Amino acid sequence: MTTRNLENITIHQFRGLKELELKELGQINLLVGVNNSGKTSVLEALSIYCDALNLRNWLTIARQREDVSSSSRTPPIDALRWLFNKELPQVGNIFISGNGEFSVRSVRAVYEDIEGIYFLDKSQRRRRAGARYEQINDNEDEDETISDNEDTLEVARKGLDLKIEIYDGRSTHLDGIHSNITDSYQLWENDFLLSRKPINREVSLPISVVTPTSHRSNIGQIKLLSEASFHNFKSDVLDLLSQMDQNISGIDILVPPESISFRFSIYIQHKKLGLVPISSFGDGVRRLLHIALKLASVKGGILLIDELESTIHTEALQNSFQWLVKWSKQMNVQIFATTHSLEAVDALLAVNENASDLVLYRLEPKETQTKVVRHDWSRLKRLREELGQEVRW
Repeated sequence: MTTRNLENITIHQFRGLKELELKELGQINLLVGVNNSGKTSVLEALSIYCDALNLRNWLTIARQREDVSSSSRTPPIDALRWLFNKELPQVGNIFISGNGEFSVRSVRAVYEDIEGIYFLDKSQRRRRAGARYEQINDNEDEDETISDNEDTLEVARKGLDLKIEIYDGRSTHLDGIHSNITDSYQLWENDFLLSRKPINREVSLPISVVTPTSHRSNIGQIKLLSEASFHNFKSDVLDLLSQMDQNISGIDILVPPESISFRFSIYIQHKKLGLVPISSFGDGVRRLLHIALKLASVKGGILLIDELESTIHTEALQNSFQWLVKWSKQMNVQIFATTHSLEAVDALLAVNENASDLVLYRLEPKETQTKVVRHDWSRLKRLREELGQEVRW
């Protein structure tokens, strides 16, 4: 039996999930269930587990459900708090454990709310806090006091102490006892939350997330396509895009001749349309491109896909998934994906060949835990093709 990066995962505490266990994971792991059953939360927990000491990753996961263009996004610290299971009003816990080739056996994190005071002079207010503190003296609701020096503003602020502890199965003391790796952060409102500490890559696994809208980032796509080109993967990406449109014959990063800003864009060579920007195509082509490029970027790691079937036409599902299965095996990338689509389940069933290739997990939230019903490829094939049963809920 092939050993995978992740063989089993138990999410003991994360957001609203409690004691959710995914046993005998496969190459492609499909998460189904009713709305709000915790499918996306499982992907988020996996991302934290595989890169727990990367504070930038924590912040990305905490805010990835929000519209990046919205002016009313949740403050970063508040977004982080919502990742935790809260047993007490001011304390939150996360606990995830697992096994497989990846050496990390468990991740624990706890935060505690804290309060403090900092001082800003007028120049600091303008430079560091912008318009909010430019107008703060006119806002009677602000929690503030002015010191004897009228040029100095004393501001109360809130924050949190965050402690992350990793149990690394490879790291042992001389007495043979496994050791823990611990890191601590003190995070404050209105401060940058990105860690300046070097990331310990020995306890991290290449991992990336595809959200229902992440394929619309032009800058992100350009970086990923550049990486794929350097790794001689671009021709294989074209094979996938041709599943959506047989007239696609090339893809390049170009600066339009009429451009005065030297801004690069992705262009597709089309047999009927000529050379056209990727933005001219529908979301289906752009999302498949994004999935392919993300797959290449996490070779030997984990790819998380939220709403696998999103924007892909039903008729293109089977060919697209056949490509995805082939390259996930060749690149040794384990995939976890959510779906609401029975057509997506059937298409994946058709392009996989044995019980370890595809595993479906149906999440059923209960009062004290989230129950998981597991179907491997063999059982799923029998339920769908012989009995015609609904397997999503």
